[in-house]
Amino acid sequence: MDYLVYNLADLSAEAADFSILLPDEQKEAERRGPRYALIRTLLRKELARRTSVAAQDIHFEYGPHGKPECLLQHFNISHSGDCLCLAFHHRPIGVDVERIRERNFKALAARFMAPEQFEQFCARGCTQEDFFPCWCAAEALVKHAGDTMWNARHYPFLYRHGRIQCVFDSAPQVCLFTPMPGYCGAVACSLP
Repeated sequence: MDYLVYNLADLSAEAADFSILLPDEQKEAERRGPRYALIRTLLRKELARRTSVAAQDIHFEYGPHGKPECLLQHFNISHSGDCLCLAFHHRPIGVDVERIRERNFKALAARFMAPEQFEQFCARGCTQEDFFPCWCAAEALVKHAGDTMWNARHYPFLYRHGRIQCVFDSAPQVCLFTPMPGYCGAVACSLP
């Protein structure tokens, strides 16, 4: 398992290379803006480096919930604010990064956490320090499975002493990390 973190504020939008983007990505970049084109450029160049396939020749399939997949290399993408993370593994992988900011933590937790997770979260005081690691872990788990946050309750885990412990069958390993100051991250991958 490997992941790369980029501070998008340090990269120029001119670094986007439209010549390696496929027509659907170019159209999406027109709709979403230059940052999308930059992210897709970084992804394609890294996939090309890892697979020895020309960046413009890499094709993606999309899962039922929109997760992009490359038959040559498992990967996942997450970005929040200025932070971008590209994660790679030889098996399915999910990654999430989040900018730490004020939110209605209890309402979000009640909506997406499994009952035992929510109970633990409330018992610990519904703090930002507990919310973001749990949120990132939940996102990484559902992305690993190619699922959506609406089904996050199907991937229960416990958060103890800064670590995630999954409590469902065939659970991947989840590791928390700090991608940049002011951000939280988690990566989920199946180990051999």
